Amino acid sequence: MKKILLATTGLVGAALVAGAASAETPKVTLGGYADFQAGYTDDDFNTDRRDVGFRNDNEITVHVDGKTDGGLGYGAVVDLEADITADADAQGVNAARTFTYLEGSWGRFELGGNKDAAANLRVDASTLAVATGGINGSWTYFVNPAVGNTATSATNVPFITTSKLLGEHGSTFVAGDESTYNATKVNYYTPRWYGFQGGVSYTPDSEDRGQGNSAANGFRSDTTGFGNIWDLSVNYENQFSNGIKLAASGAYELGDSEVAATEDIGAWNIGALLGYQGFSIAGSYGDWDDSGQAAGSGLDDNTYWTAGLAYEGGPFGVSATYLDSNVETGAGDDEFNNLVLGADYKLAPGLTPYAEVSFYEYDAAGTVNDNDGTTVILGTQLAF
Repeated sequence: MKKILLATTGLVGAALVAGAASAETPKVTLGGYADFQAGYTDDDFNTDRRDVGFRNDNEITVHVDGKTDGGLGYGAVVDLEADITADADAQGVNAARTFTYLEGSWGRFELGGNKDAAANLRVDASTLAVATGGINGSWTYFVNPAVGNTATSATNVPFITTSKLLGEHGSTFVAGDESTYNATKVNYYTPRWYGFQGGVSYTPDSEDRGQGNSAANGFRSDTTGFGNIWDLSVNYENQFSNGIKLAASGAYELGDSEVAATEDIGAWNIGALLGYQGFSIAGSYGDWDDSGQAAGSGLDDNTYWTAGLAYEGGPFGVSATYLDSNVETGAGDDEFNNLVLGADYKLAPGLTPYAEVSFYEYDAAGTVNDNDGTTVILGTQLAF
């Protein structure tokens, strides 16, 4: 491990030396989006709850990009949360991502709070989704989850609700938890070669974000979460002369549990997409094995698969995406499935109204925590 980290540090240092002085001041670019959503939910648990709710999500993105006389590209990306409240996904109070980068003919390093390589290179049904993102979209903000699938529940009913590996998925007891996806890490991406690109990520601690780090306890293991997380990923993309588009990916994630009673991370996924003349189909399969389960329990049937179909023609796009997952527990299997239909229309540059409907089912071991429901979202996003 130490040799790998030293080699990585050495490569970054060599790139800096080769770059020499900057030819000019780095360029700063502002962007972002403003997204308003109106949601309606009807499910088994909406008794005495309001059916309709509004949500407003805003983000300002700062890009800093420069290049040295020696050809070294460098810069930073800061995604600032511009909302009245803290982020609903526990991404952060002030920012969702903050990282610096170095790039050249040898590839690209990203250093800071950011998604890992498995997330950035992933291909699955959500890749082709329009509107809010289909199975990985905004339905989580409006759904009433299974009774035990909440952050404050004492019954701990776990579900895999998005098509992600454990490090990005976050807690299985909360729909839409993103408290670990932007943990402080180092990403490295190879140059794309004949359509192929590789990526490697290293995260010392899944709960270290921003200025918070495990130095507070002398870099010893914490009492929760995971450490020494590695993500190894490969991606392929190609647009052929006959108009066919092909994309595929595969990723493996491993890490150490910070709790002796919990199994280490050992998970993988694969996915592919095929497109032609505006139509595209995609799918994926993921296996968490016994990652995060009680040590020695043998609960290793923790999987998910996705499928999707989409069409985009001019300013109009439609998609149908589906996720089916299983989490093995001592009492039986907790199964989850979600079919999301979406449509959007690029009304003007940057302005996209959309509609999305999600048909979801939480099927826990037994019947107490089961929940079937439908969530409809109407929204408008202004990207700038």
